[in-house]
Amino acid sequence: MIKFITNYFQHKDDRGSITGLVNFGQWEELNIIESEAGVKRGNHYHKNTQELFVILDGKIKISLQNIQGDRLAGEIKEYEVKQGDVFMIEINTNHVFEILEKSRWINMLSIKTDEKLPDIVRVK
Repeated sequence: MIKFITNYFQHKDDRGSITGLVNFGQWEELNIIESEAGVKRGNHYHKNTQELFVILDGKIKISLQNIQGDRLAGEIKEYEVKQGDVFMIEINTNHVFEILEKSRWINMLSIKTDEKLPDIVRVK
């Protein structure tokens, strides 16, 4: 469903710091998303695309549920993420983002979005 990613590298000196966030995968699309508090985003899943997220600012509640066939299955799992969290949502996981505080995040997709046939599936 979700995999939280830990920093793989950290270096600090008098010039500042470098933190290694992601050193795996092949990401074909990179987006920055901004949302106001009180809105919901997502409520879909991907059959072929993995998504990786880096939270830059704010706080978000994520509700996740597995997909079997074309239906929701199993229990809903909820997580709160905040600035600095890095995580990946697996294929066939319905995800809903409830924005608790004004938030900004980076979204990476393993497959570039095809405008004519996007890999975005809404639960019926």
